[in-house]
Amino acid sequence: MAKSSVELMRECIVREAYSGQYNDPIRFRAGETVQVGQADPDYPEWYWCRGPDGREGWVHASLLSLHADAAVGLEDYSARELTVAAGEGGRVLRVLGGWVLLELDDGRTGWVPEHIVAAAA
Repeated sequence: MAKSSVELMRECIVREAYSGQYNDPIRFRAGETVQVGQADPDYPEWYWCRGPDGREGWVHASLLSLHADAAVGLEDYSARELTVAAGEGGRVLRVLGGWVLLELDDGRTGWVPEHIVAAAA
């Protein structure tokens, strides 16, 4: 696995705009059962899943205890993606399989593709 170009808790800047793809994605609490579907062909560590309330979205394998087509969430999780503009700033909370969990300066938190984020100067 290639080393990430951004570091955890590091101040960062969004290099290009991105629009979140899902309005109401999966979220679950640690210990809840999640139905696991297919892996993403571009990001094979991410699986399409359905949460206990029927919401669906991508979940990284490290957040699940996989058992055939079902799993248990290992921690609280939300697949919320951010819609961001180039130049927005924030800090990196987590890096997983080509995606970055950001907390932006305006308080919003969510996922964006890692390639659109750079360490702030």
